[in-house]
Amino acid sequence: MYLNTFGFDEPPFSITPDPKFVFLSQKHQESLAHLVYGITRGGGAGFVQLTGEVGTGKTTISRLLLEQIPEKTNIALILNPVITPLELIQNICKELKVSMRGIKTKLNTLVDKLNDYLLKSWANGENTVVIIDEAQNLPRDTLEQLRLLTNLETDKQKLLQIVLIGQPELRATMRRDDLRQLSQRVTARYHLMPLDAQETYEYLQHRIAVAGGDKEIVNQSVASKIYKLTGGIPRLINILTDRALLAAYSDNSSTLKTKHIAIAAKEVLPESHKKSSGNLIKISLTLLTLLILAFLAYEYSKTFSQDFPETNKIEKPQIPEVTNTVKLPSNEIAWNKYFKIWDAKTDKNWRKASCPSSSDSGMACVRRQGNLKQIIKLNHPVIVQLENESLALLISTKENQLGILNQNNEISWVSKAWLDKQWLGTYFIIWPMPAQLLLEPRAKDLSNWALEMANTIANDKISVSQLRVWIKNFQKENGLLADGIIGKETQMALALAAYNGPTLIN
Repeated sequence: MYLNTFGFDEPPFSITPDPKFVFLSQKHQESLAHLVYGITRGGGAGFVQLTGEVGTGKTTISRLLLEQIPEKTNIALILNPVITPLELIQNICKELKVSMRGIKTKLNTLVDKLNDYLLKSWANGENTVVIIDEAQNLPRDTLEQLRLLTNLETDKQKLLQIVLIGQPELRATMRRDDLRQLSQRVTARYHLMPLDAQETYEYLQHRIAVAGGDKEIVNQSVASKIYKLTGGIPRLINILTDRALLAAYSDNSSTLKTKHIAIAAKEVLPESHKKSSGNLIKISLTLLTLLILAFLAYEYSKTFSQDFPETNKIEKPQIPEVTNTVKLPSNEIAWNKYFKIWDAKTDKNWRKASCPSSSDSGMACVRRQGNLKQIIKLNHPVIVQLENESLALLISTKENQLGILNQNNEISWVSKAWLDKQWLGTYFIIWPMPAQLLLEPRAKDLSNWALEMANTIANDKISVSQLRVWIKNFQKENGLLADGIIGKETQMALALAAYNGPTLIN
């Protein structure tokens, strides 16, 4: 109805996943790279897990993944996960075109048949991946069957990789004690977060431009209003903006205004979004009441205690070693402390949940997705990004406890469960690099540096002609893609292995 008024060739905010309108924020690019990397690791990844709230773009990412599948990769896509273990194997066999004639109802025989198929595929240099969407709906016994499938392996690698895509409930499911064996096989996790305020503005302008409209239809102020109402969830952004454009059309306006957003929000947003401000007021009043009552109780207890001598005073219990209420320093202090641990420049004011510029710190940095087991294996301090965007500097480990820098510049010991509940798998790690290699290094300089690192690590004289083979073996030993390319991840592994840097305090 409003297309001609705004000069659109087609509706810019349809909720159908049209590839032409795909907007890849940094978060979406990372999640896609995360899945592609999991598939291209040649069977070594086990389970790969992608989670995110409803409407954040998981389905879009999975479709883009299918478009970027490397050659010689066989894919079994499971869209309906509410199935029994037998139905799971049947669906996988059907997707991979494995014959089930005469054995369709025999679970063990089907698994044997699937194993034969995987062995032949592996012998032909093919990789096999099972992708399960809406994986939070998988029944308990079906999840266990998936775990058993990862036992299909050769002496060198697993024959089947499994990608689980689901809502946040999947994370809670994987934390269950009875599924700990399955959770331990998840080698990489990524939680897709909603867009931030700036990304929301860029998202709106991108879709408007693709549809043939003028980017000036939406300004920064309107985009900020849309972000506050939708929380940066793309699906809600589409629904709200589509209705707001209709309101602007009815108002004979050539641009969107905040009043149009408000009109649309009353009609199309879920109750939880429309009532958020009202709920906030109610919560604030409740907290205020509780504070007043607590104060009165405290004053009364002081008055009451003055009338009686302290005869049998109970000793206060000792503060336990492990706490779950650690107060973190600011992000800026966490980064400064991290640089100081490496004896790097600490005059840099950096507070973002992203890698700092390396040119003025002398340190390279990479943002990774993984699990605590990988961090402990790295054995170097890292900064972990928590669910609320705050940063925690992890500098110590002791049995099942983790040492986190607190706001008093001391170590607070927390349980692994504490971190697991509020950590989505993102962490940052830094290492020193020569100045000429920090920005856009020349291939020759990078190769010379890698050769120096290789000689240090191997404690031997490695020739230039031997370097590529040595790098491949090094990558394989460190769980990296063994392609011989000295990329950022390989640079990190080489530097950490060669330099005498700080390690996790045990």
